Amino acid sequence: MTPSTENIANGFKIRYDGQYHQIDANVFINSLLHITTIIQEINKISHSDKKIEIKIKALEQGSFLVSLEIIETIIEALKHIFTPEFFTLGAIITTLKEFLELKKLLKENKEHATEFDNEKVKITTNNGKVIIIQNLTYEVYKNSPLANEAVAQNFETLQNDPSIEAFEITDNNENTLVKIEKIDFPQMSVLHEEIDSETKTIYEVALLSIIKISFEPNLKWEFYHRGNKIAAKIKDTTFMQLIDNGQAFSKGDRLEVELKVTQKYDLSVNTYVTKEYIIERIIRHIPRSEQQKINFTDK
Repeated sequence: MTPSTENIANGFKIRYDGQYHQIDANVFINSLLHITTIIQEINKISHSDKKIEIKIKALEQGSFLVSLEIIETIIEALKHIFTPEFFTLGAIITTLKEFLELKKLLKENKEHATEFDNEKVKITTNNGKVIIIQNLTYEVYKNSPLANEAVAQNFETLQNDPSIEAFEITDNNENTLVKIEKIDFPQMSVLHEEIDSETKTIYEVALLSIIKISFEPNLKWEFYHRGNKIAAKIKDTTFMQLIDNGQAFSKGDRLEVELKVTQKYDLSVNTYVTKEYIIERIIRHIPRSEQQKINFTDK
């Protein structure tokens, strides 16, 4: 069923699909923050003069379904709602939907041809897939590093909670607008890739669990990354200054980072093999003591 315009006039729902009735508190809170960041970026790039707020309705017990509302704080703007130039709240949600669909499509395929026609953009990928989106959606994709990073942060965050099997946005009647399965989370967390004939460099948002700390800048820290043990140098000088100033870390703490992964093409196995991990930037430090679960089971 195609969602109607009135069902996304100013509200939508997020579903965290899974078999369990609990979710990591940091995962839940930060996922909502990342989605809010994307919405605020869409509003800013639309050149809207109004300020918007995102409100969470009361959560239902036994459910991962979260209902959100987008609210204008300049009510005067409502009287222009039927004029063509007015950017409606429903259009913000439509742009969010298209943005996630576009990110998913272009993580799997490369942009081959782009055609602009009035308010629409037609993108054809290298394997012939086609998507038609609003100009605004394409502008957010091309010109908002903040929105693109928020997408990567959201799916890296979700990747690290085993209870979540899919991320879905629905309209108010729970008709699916866009759904991302867990198998696609790692690719959705990639910021961008640089590829030549022998080397692939991947920049991604990663959530790393600390195993071993090194206070010498030329030595590597050890982490778990998606269940695999890795060693990585940290190049973030601001973060290293925090260490010099005495910030405490312990085994089991997590770091959300911008990770550079260098891979070399191995002809013998016909694939790229990872050779090096470098942490370009620390986004945040999550102490082990702050990692909690939120239960959704009925009382």
